[in-house]
Amino acid sequence: MRGRRCVIVFAILTVALAYLLYEPFPSAIEQPWPARAYIVIVETTIKIGRYGELLGLGSWGKLCRETQDFLARHFLAPSVPDSITVTDAVFDGVGVRIYRPSTAKNELNGAVVYLHGGGWVWGSINLYEGLTTALATRIGMPVVSVDYRLSPEFTYPIPLDDCEAAVTYFITHAEQYGVDPKRIVVAGDSAGGNLAAAVSLRLNSRKFPIPPIAQVLIYPALQMLELKFSAHLQNTIFIKMPVLCIHVLAYLGVGEDLLPAMLANNHTTAATKAEYASVFDVSILPDKYRSNEYRKPVHEGTPEAVRRVQDKVLDPFVFPLVASDELIRGLPCAYIVTAGLDALRDDGFFYAHKLRKQGVDVEHVDYPEGYHPFLMQIDGPFTNRLADRTLDNIAKYVQQKVKSG
Repeated sequence: MRGRRCVIVFAILTVALAYLLYEPFPSAIEQPWPARAYIVIVETTIKIGRYGELLGLGSWGKLCRETQDFLARHFLAPSVPDSITVTDAVFDGVGVRIYRPSTAKNELNGAVVYLHGGGWVWGSINLYEGLTTALATRIGMPVVSVDYRLSPEFTYPIPLDDCEAAVTYFITHAEQYGVDPKRIVVAGDSAGGNLAAAVSLRLNSRKFPIPPIAQVLIYPALQMLELKFSAHLQNTIFIKMPVLCIHVLAYLGVGEDLLPAMLANNHTTAATKAEYASVFDVSILPDKYRSNEYRKPVHEGTPEAVRRVQDKVLDPFVFPLVASDELIRGLPCAYIVTAGLDALRDDGFFYAHKLRKQGVDVEHVDYPEGYHPFLMQIDGPFTNRLADRTLDNIAKYVQQKVKSG
């Protein structure tokens, strides 16, 4: 164990030094050094997983998660304050961790179900303990963190099935936890934001009798049909496109031999892109976020990639931005957070517009200086002020919706 610990620390320090010295960094970031340090850690754990798989040590997702959990236990995660009671439970076969603040505002009787990020491959309730604890403290209500199964071992729809099962179980058993079932918010960041949106869509599609009162989507991944928008081209520091596509392929259960086609935007046909052109209307974006670099494909995509990927990225429960108007109508109100320096930024703008067109109440907050995944720096050794302000705003929204519900 000691030898493994030394290897992990040495690898992180080596990559960190190279990154800090050579990687260009956006000047808009308020606190660049904590951001650099955190991104180094995330990228290094992914590299450890990738190289470990090549050495036959196991799947890259599992190795990545083990490394992150090790770091969370020993370096990253702060201790849970005495004011929070932590309970592990199982909701319909899915592991969860419940954070209940002693200062719970009993008159609200609400709660948040939180779905962690990590590209459907990594992340865990352990890694996210700082964020979920901080959220529970600020809203004064319980937070249920869901330990859903991850790719590549468990591909779509299993992670989504787990999240839906946990959410519906909690809603139907909420009173056992002192929670009003009509005052539950579903939230998540990155891939967790994707899953929170997809769970909301699923429940809406089957007319679930007690839907979440709201959905909080924090820099969510909402589409992979089109990969040459402004955000993809402008923001390559925090989410590099090869890394993003590898995670997507793992979630879809599709081989990485299709990575070149995805990076070239040839995994869907020009006709399909044209069909969804109104959804991806770049005029929706603020002027500062538009790019003149994008050129629409003029050919029909790579046939093998289209055959194996296109139907998957057109499934609205995989990527909610392609959902029909009928599926969108009646969704819970939404709070959408986007980050100006995030490759997923434009997804949030497009989805906010799509929801509003169908009568869904949306509050969309964009942080031009934000990056992926800045909210994870709410606590621990790399805290930043932007995460603090953002979580405060999220907490106020949750309290407002729960109180009015």
